[in-house]
Amino acid sequence: MAWRSELKRNIRTIGQLKRYMSISPGEEQRLEQVIKIHPMSVTRHYMSLINFGDPEDPIRKIAIPSTDELDTTGSYDTSGEYENTKMPGLQHKYSQTALILATNRCAVYCRYCFRKRLVGLSRDEILKRFKSAIDYIQRNRSINN
Repeated sequence: MAWRSELKRNIRTIGQLKRYMSISPGEEQRLEQVIKIHPMSVTRHYMSLINFGDPEDPIRKIAIPSTDELDTTGSYDTSGEYENTKMPGLQHKYSQTALILATNRCAVYCRYCFRKRLVGLSRDEILKRFKSAIDYIQRNRSINN
């Protein structure tokens, strides 16, 4: 029965990833550094769709960490979320739309995600006070989305 729960778990470590693809010792060390900064989580279904013989496989590029991610120059807030955050977990950038960040977990941690700064890591930007968010939305009648 333990094998069944193993089948349901996402791939989260480089050791688990090595069951699917060959990784040189040097690359393994660098990928370990990557997932400390930007965690990895890949469903077994996604893993089954990847052509590991093709380094340009699009699903591989979406789901599998790359040593290029060690270059952390640039902005972690490319869409201006910080300046539009009204309270932790509630963003109001466009007059008719409010965004609630209810979780920092996804089925697959996409390597291109523009919320990479918090996915699988920080809980600081996740909504904790739902009542306050509801009150904010009710006060702002322009919000309908």
